[in-house]
Amino acid sequence: MKMDTTNRVSRHLVVAIGSLAVALLLWAVGYEVQRVVAAVPYFLLFLVMIIGPSVRIWPSIMKWAKGPFPVSWRAELGIWFAIWSVAHVLFVFGARDWDVVGYLVDMSPWAFGALVATIIAVVLACTSNTPALRFMGPKAWKWHQSHGTYVIFWLAAVHVYDRAYLRPYGDVGFPSADPVHWVYLITIAIVVLLHLTAFVKIVADYRETGEYPAGL
Repeated sequence: MKMDTTNRVSRHLVVAIGSLAVALLLWAVGYEVQRVVAAVPYFLLFLVMIIGPSVRIWPSIMKWAKGPFPVSWRAELGIWFAIWSVAHVLFVFGARDWDVVGYLVDMSPWAFGALVATIIAVVLACTSNTPALRFMGPKAWKWHQSHGTYVIFWLAAVHVYDRAYLRPYGDVGFPSADPVHWVYLITIAIVVLLHLTAFVKIVADYRETGEYPAGL
């Protein structure tokens, strides 16, 4: 699978406008700004997570697109995930009157995990470019980006579950009456299913041909 580290302005504009449209939609249907700013980066992360296994399961996607799509969009999606995540953290600090130290002392383990995920996301965003690829080398760069992304996703997943179900908003309990909470659970399940399916397919292909797919 070809690594595309070229950040294109056109793709950044599409991701920025698309994420802003999702934010406006959530706000229009009644969600508070802080929850909107929390939801948008998660949805961007979901897209990042499903691209890899999807093209492994259905390689015809890239043949149909006649290019590196959708792999070529991961850099822009990841960078905007980091931007929205930082915005979410700033909203949280703002809601606590910028008592950052007090918030860090009182935060739950899952909130701390989400903060760590944001820091990792910023690091990945800063290295999601061709100079960083050339400096690290392709194998180390891919290891750094892929493992960092997996860590971010699972830290975000447990944080989402904690906020949506273990410490619900208002009278929302489990099972949740909030559609977005169910979207969170469904997307987590989709990510797990796609990655497991891709893994099984790679092993099956190896057992049949004795070789792993190119770029693994």
